[in-house]
Amino acid sequence: MRHVDEKHGGASNMVTFYHDIEQDIDSEADPGECRKVVKEFLELEKRYEVPATYNVVGALFQEQPDLIECILHEGQEVAFHSYNHQSDWQPLYYSDEIDLCRKASPIPYGYRSPRSQWDRNTLKTLWERGFLWNAECDTHKEPYFIHNGLVRLPIATDDWLIHTGDMDVDEWVKQFPGLLKRRPYFGFGSHDYITSFAPKERLKAWERVLQMAVENEVLTVTFSEAADLFRRAKVSRYYSSTARDWNRGTKTLYRTKRFQELIRGEAERLDQPVVVDLGSAGGALSLPLQDIAKKIYLIDNAPGMVGAVSSNDRIQACQGDVTESNLPDRMCDFVICARIIEYLFWPDRLADEIKRIGRIGATYLITFPAFRETLPPHAGHAPDRIRHHFTPDEIRKWADQIGPGSLIGIQYDVAEPDSPETEERYRAIENVPPPNAYPTNWVCIGSIENDPATKHHKKIIPVSAFDFRFPGDRYERIRMCMDLVKRHIPKPILRLGKWVKGI
Repeated sequence: MRHVDEKHGGASNMVTFYHDIEQDIDSEADPGECRKVVKEFLELEKRYEVPATYNVVGALFQEQPDLIECILHEGQEVAFHSYNHQSDWQPLYYSDEIDLCRKASPIPYGYRSPRSQWDRNTLKTLWERGFLWNAECDTHKEPYFIHNGLVRLPIATDDWLIHTGDMDVDEWVKQFPGLLKRRPYFGFGSHDYITSFAPKERLKAWERVLQMAVENEVLTVTFSEAADLFRRAKVSRYYSSTARDWNRGTKTLYRTKRFQELIRGEAERLDQPVVVDLGSAGGALSLPLQDIAKKIYLIDNAPGMVGAVSSNDRIQACQGDVTESNLPDRMCDFVICARIIEYLFWPDRLADEIKRIGRIGATYLITFPAFRETLPPHAGHAPDRIRHHFTPDEIRKWADQIGPGSLIGIQYDVAEPDSPETEERYRAIENVPPPNAYPTNWVCIGSIENDPATKHHKKIIPVSAFDFRFPGDRYERIRMCMDLVKRHIPKPILRLGKWVKGI
């Protein structure tokens, strides 16, 4: 049950239920019994309408594709749990195992390390291979950026202590309500092989935990949904807090002027168009169309941006996500989406939404930061961490989902023009681009030709569904450094330190 209380600012707890699927790899379990356990997990989660993430050892993707298909068929998420899950898990394997996983399947968006043992190379390789998240045992109370735009999802506990005999099943279940009191978000998991040794008792315990989540109206999400929600919320918070200065600054930029000119030119081809500006940034690009538009809808998930707009009978500012605008089907003639798609982990969802709200034959105009030889580092504020730069081929492939479009390059020099003469030179270059040169921005203009098919994803969880507290970036860096230091301190010394602290 995904409880979303938008009226009161969102759910107070968010939890990801997960399973590490290992079968007899690094254990003496019966693979057949483990497969039965997976089916029982799926049945219970279906009964309680709870999403879950199945972290599967990569070798099983190739050896038992039917198992992967079974999990996906039930609408649950699959992720990687290394490729071989070696019993002598050590840093020598970390990056190579990730490469093997990615070769095994392009589907998973996330990765969980065996025994939550990882290093900086683990994070670097995950980011370079296009992963969204990494879930490990972690004391943080919320998701956070651990390396560039890679999201760390903190796990509180799993059923390992049941397996070792350090905790009985009732004690394990009783952890859950305590964690709800202490941690706004956490991962809570189990293993197929551990459950397979006493399936009746341990499946019943899993059901009791699911029941508590439903009774407490917990927002339950997969790891990917948690990571995506965190990214969107982080960007929303950034643009809300900087709305006034951002809007003032962006209006003076050369690219803004050129975007406005292109948008105006397309709008003037239409007769009193209904315009939707997805990710409107306070209407910086669409509000100048008030004299020719019948209606302009400004959709943004940053409350500060929405609050900066004065609505009237022609302007309607709404809080919402660009991939779930909550607007009626086929209601507009012109869709604008500027400086937004680069923050979406799943840009195809934006294509789905544009096809849904736009009439057949309607115009779409989307801006993309261009991939150039040198990319800025993915560091600093949330937008800089996750921003994706697009090649022309990526843009064309994306636009083909909607309908035919053409690419226009804007601003081939990074520097802002410092005089009218320089600006004229910029415009001349855009009309006749130099060979093998790339602009800083692409604009794709086309028409909606393809009917909206069934969406390829579940309904997007709105940013307002959960109140992230967002500790400062400095705090995140300090905590991350402390965690890394602890990993390199021998366990006897750590135990001695705890003993001394307790005296």
